[in-house]
Amino acid sequence: MTTRAELADILFPDTTETVESLLQKYPDRAGNPTVTRFAPSPTGFLHLGGLFSAFISRKYANQKSGLTFLRIEDTDQKREVEGATELLILALKKFGITFAEGPIGENGQEIGNYGPYTQSHRADIYRVFSKKLVAQGLAYPCRMTEEELNATREMQMAAKIIPGIYGKYSQRRDKTPDQLLEKFNQENQTFPVLRFRSPGDTSKKIVFEDLIRGKIAMIDNYNDIVIIKGDGLPTYHFAHLVDDTLMRTTTVSRGEEWLTSVPLHLQLFAAFGFKAPEYAHFSAICKLEDGKKRKLSKRKDPEANVEYFFQEGYAPEAVLQYLLTLADSSYEDWQKENPDSSFLDFQFSLEKMNVAGPLFDFVKIQNINNNYLSLLSTAELYAQGLGRAEKYSPELADLMKKYPDYTQQALNIERHTEKDPKRFTLYTDISKNILFFYDEERENLKTQKPDFPENIPLETRKAFAQEYAENFDLSGDVLTWFDQLKEIGKKYGFAGNNAEFKQGGFIGKVGDLAMFLRIQLCGAKQTPDLFSVMKVMGRERVVSRLTDI
Repeated sequence: MTTRAELADILFPDTTETVESLLQKYPDRAGNPTVTRFAPSPTGFLHLGGLFSAFISRKYANQKSGLTFLRIEDTDQKREVEGATELLILALKKFGITFAEGPIGENGQEIGNYGPYTQSHRADIYRVFSKKLVAQGLAYPCRMTEEELNATREMQMAAKIIPGIYGKYSQRRDKTPDQLLEKFNQENQTFPVLRFRSPGDTSKKIVFEDLIRGKIAMIDNYNDIVIIKGDGLPTYHFAHLVDDTLMRTTTVSRGEEWLTSVPLHLQLFAAFGFKAPEYAHFSAICKLEDGKKRKLSKRKDPEANVEYFFQEGYAPEAVLQYLLTLADSSYEDWQKENPDSSFLDFQFSLEKMNVAGPLFDFVKIQNINNNYLSLLSTAELYAQGLGRAEKYSPELADLMKKYPDYTQQALNIERHTEKDPKRFTLYTDISKNILFFYDEERENLKTQKPDFPENIPLETRKAFAQEYAENFDLSGDVLTWFDQLKEIGKKYGFAGNNAEFKQGGFIGKVGDLAMFLRIQLCGAKQTPDLFSVMKVMGRERVVSRLTDI
């Protein structure tokens, strides 16, 4: 009669290592630090929710003087996208999120003593744990076909029985090793899936503590779930047990979709006598559509891809600050009380995280980005704006590099003054606020500029522009400059103020002339302060543009 240990040897003939030897190979970390992980699947771009998870995991560990590692969960080979791992790591680096361990070295080289950090490279390790479960009678091979699984489910649903593979609904659960081997030999010894023999039942409830949601009670897991697939790789559930045990993870923060799996995971840890990590299940970022709340979608929402924020001109630091407001609403009050502190100094609390699913808010994230850019020095704004332009607006980048001092003077107009209009909400606002300063863009702007005020005919524009070009003075303050504009304007029939205009005899007001100057010099109706613009442009450039009608 075959024992379960012998069955395990037959199923895993080349697996000689033991769970105990692996635990010695990957010992407790020195000092027992808080250890968190970010464990994405390489199935495409980095989702905003993934960035949120990585940021929260690392920040929590940092607050505890711990560490965060990167693990690539690529056991679903059918969904894997080539190059996705490299793109994920690169995207995270753009946000300043790095890891202590993982496939983070040059060309994906692994750094750290608790690897491999890619699940598809850990098949031998999973077999060791699988073999032990089989030997203890806590796992069994199963080869139910898709048709059999569907038929079982349909029968259960029709009879209003809780669906699943458990108890009498599992064809192999209570078979002896000899009976299992008989079927195994008949099927040419190809590896079947392995199911966990759950000790739970539907009459039991378990209670556990979630770091975000508090105490939770759930029905115990009763399903004999698959832990090893036909390709020899584990399901998420089994990989979680093995990897987070050997990598000595202390805190698992993950999406709320895994909350219902906690009873199963606790059973798996208990099967080996291991202590489970602490769990923190955060809600998905949502948005409103037709008045209904839904999760941010990879298919529907461009902002789900973090690359969107770079393309649209958001600062990585501002995006992270926005995510902090989703994680802990007290961040905004803290920021007001600590305006000179880095957002990274904020000590967030898992207990304060939103359990209802925070709504993505474009207005709020743009306000945060605007505030972030407004606090930068002009040199910092120039450097960061140039960095973005080099990737997304190479022609603008060339001009910024060609005229660094001139560009910074243009950027600096009205910044950090009492009347600071905070013109730069996004990096993309740099272009529309400074492009007209460059002579190289003059011809393009001439073809795109709006119409001049209708009450200023061409001959008047030419005559006024010629006289103004010969006499304007930028040496005084803005009031002196404006008084001069009014004096010259009166010669051409423009009132200096509304009161004068109401008296009659004028074809327009001085504001019309200021608009003419703005359009003639800048090619736009909305620009920074006109006096400041003219000072930055300098007399020669202003005269050249005024007389080019």
